[in-house]
Amino acid sequence: MRLYTATITSNNEIRVGVHLIEMHVPALASAAQPGQYCMVRCCHPLASDPLLRRPFFVHSVRPAQGLCTLLVHVQGRGTSWLGGQREGGTLDILGPLGHGWEVRPTVRNLLLVSESSMISSITLLAQSAIEQELAVTLVAHFASAAEVYPPALLPPEVEYHIITADGSLGEQGALREVLGDYLAWADAACCSVSRETAVVLYSTFERMRGRNFAQALVLRPLVCASGVCLSCSFETH
Repeated sequence: MRLYTATITSNNEIRVGVHLIEMHVPALASAAQPGQYCMVRCCHPLASDPLLRRPFFVHSVRPAQGLCTLLVHVQGRGTSWLGGQREGGTLDILGPLGHGWEVRPTVRNLLLVSESSMISSITLLAQSAIEQELAVTLVAHFASAAEVYPPALLPPEVEYHIITADGSLGEQGALREVLGDYLAWADAACCSVSRETAVVLYSTFERMRGRNFAQALVLRPLVCASGVCLSCSFETH
């Protein structure tokens, strides 16, 4: 984990309230692994409000060019400030943090499962898996067509299956109802879902594929990155 100063090379609003921010920060682009995140200071360098950094998963990387991207959903003061930054601006970033995904060397067919905005934690894994010549299928659930992650942001080799709760795009239904079609094909599954969905999927995976088939990233409150929450004082294994 290191502290970086990143230079913004582009900031595109891919839909209302969602920005894809590309940054030139070579060391982070080379160090970040799929599933890791970074903490961004979301205020002017001379300001201290908001005080706490905001966490963002590394969305994609281009190490040869020293570039990486963050997917920013504007939801409050910090993300509003970040979404308003323009090309040439700089960001104070701490990272990479987290353990990240682990894919066994024997895996050839990888199933990715995601819900709504949590898809940003799994996109770098899709990129990495394609670069390793794995077959990748992404099954993602959204509330409606307005929230769907743009297919153009994924590697073209990824099979992208869209599910919406209201049926406005793709298939209508729940994740569990659709995943059965893919479980026999996949060698492993990586899921970025809510705690409630993870509990439901766990029983399905264990019944149909047994243990060690799937791993999940369940969104919970993350560290403060300032020493206040004392998470850094715990030894991890």
